[in-house]
Amino acid sequence: MTTDRHGDWTRLEVHCPDDVPAATPLSWQIEKVSHHEDRLFRNRMPARRMPARRPDEVGRGDADDALAVLALRESIRRDVECGRGNRVQEALELGATWRQVAFALDVTPQEARRILRGHAEGQRGMWLGYEQEGVRPFGFTFEQHAAALALCELGDDETATAAARPRHTAGGAPGAPATDS
Repeated sequence: MTTDRHGDWTRLEVHCPDDVPAATPLSWQIEKVSHHEDRLFRNRMPARRMPARRPDEVGRGDADDALAVLALRESIRRDVECGRGNRVQEALELGATWRQVAFALDVTPQEARRILRGHAEGQRGMWLGYEQEGVRPFGFTFEQHAAALALCELGDDETATAAARPRHTAGGAPGAPATDS
């Protein structure tokens, strides 16, 4: 992000989550929340404890600050939620098990699978929607969608990397039925 974009962001008044431009870094959103929170915190300080005001000092908060905090927090929640399915997929592709992913999310493996399935369906729907509009598609291709759904078929303690390895027979030939040793 450029300095100009950050300056524009700093000056932007946020009244609802949709006021936050797409791809605004979470750190910028949190910085703006902190500014409004600082103003609101000053409302809790007794007037006699408030130091003399300098021109650059943060003033007392008002309803606009409280509403901006609500809108920004909702925007942040949506951004974090949106990235959840992507990170589940990434963890699995990098060798995590469903049980590990579920533990990290504090959910069951079945709920973790629902998160990934929902993400995959949303990404595929986005691709198809853009394709229908004649816009360069963004989201999951058919193959990416199928790959994400295939991850959902892994066992709770199975890794994607282990599932991708060829199984060996007693003679060591890949692809032949596996034997127990």
